[in-house]
Amino acid sequence: MNITRLLGLPFVVALLLPQLPARKTERTALQRLQARVDVESVPGLQRSEIAGQYTNPSDELKKRIVPMGSESLFVFPDGTYIFTFESDIPPDTISDKGTWTLNGDVLQLESDKDVTWKSKRVERRHIVVRRRGHSDELFVVGLESSLSYCEKHSNDDPGFQFLLCSLKRERPISAEETEHLKKRLMNEKWQPEFYRSDGRP
Repeated sequence: MNITRLLGLPFVVALLLPQLPARKTERTALQRLQARVDVESVPGLQRSEIAGQYTNPSDELKKRIVPMGSESLFVFPDGTYIFTFESDIPPDTISDKGTWTLNGDVLQLESDKDVTWKSKRVERRHIVVRRRGHSDELFVVGLESSLSYCEKHSNDDPGFQFLLCSLKRERPISAEETEHLKKRLMNEKWQPEFYRSDGRP
């Protein structure tokens, strides 16, 4: 008797088809980071809870390196942000500014229309985390390049590499000080003429 009739055509076809490997589930940004350092997500933050000045190098990192410059992301409780870059060679500038939203544990930045360049220092999406057991701290890690860089270079000292690749909140920013702080930053550091068309200082 024909084996096809005995077993049924669908069964035979299934036997003859090559076995496809199971589709690998893509890891989330949090899982990728947790594979290197013991961090946890901080979901459900209110605007007032995430607002603050996030800096690299942080005060913690400065104890281990000699900084050549610094970056600060000022996340204001009114839904706006300012990103500054400071170095030993002036001028200190605002690299980006605009509005932010928080979707779960991802901080999304959107530039204002008068930011006509795209700074290579600024990432538009960050995951918000803290190290496990440190309920009073917050870090943001850029998802466009910083996370991949951290994965690639964290084999020897993942904790140190995490500090290198993240912005740590050094202080909160209250609603009461927001307007004054924004005005001061704009007066001191808003220099759009400093940026060339390719977005680099």
